[in-house]
Amino acid sequence: MSSETDTVQVNPEQLPADSFTDSDVARIAMVRAAQIRAEAYEDFALMVAEDLAQFGDYVRKVVFLENSVETMFVTGAVIAERARGTSWEVIGEATHMGAAEAEKKWSGEEARWRRASRADNLYRKNPGVYAATADQYITAGTYRIRTAVPRPLSASLDAAAHLTGRDVAAADRAFAGVPSCTHYPH
Repeated sequence: MSSETDTVQVNPEQLPADSFTDSDVARIAMVRAAQIRAEAYEDFALMVAEDLAQFGDYVRKVVFLENSVETMFVTGAVIAERARGTSWEVIGEATHMGAAEAEKKWSGEEARWRRASRADNLYRKNPGVYAATADQYITAGTYRIRTAVPRPLSASLDAAAHLTGRDVAAADRAFAGVPSCTHYPH
């Protein structure tokens, strides 16, 4: 990260919700989904390690994790990819299915996510709080991931904002592969 980008650091919790792009919100939600997934598997490991399970709990819990947590995680990833402009062809290839099959499977979820208002979606309502929480989880969570910067998600959001001057429409176009300005080489 350049020192120029570091000078435009802002506390994401202090930004108005409409200063975050759809791609920003989807990425923030994706990190939260990863956190939920990790915590669910940590709880499972604790249940097994401390022998807190009743007969059948191992299987019940794994089936629950695979059917709900994993589905939520994959759906979140697809939505985050679509928000950044990824085609159904690429998503289909990544999920070992055709583009039409991938679109059929997830387009409804994507449409619901795009239609969600701030009242309907916590991440849209207060993305800055969730971005700050994500940074905290990434750098100080259970796994204490070592990162090059102390606030990795927010730093990348800052970099994107720096490139577009916090012009949300320009950022959406830039991350969808559409040139956002004519004087900047792409």
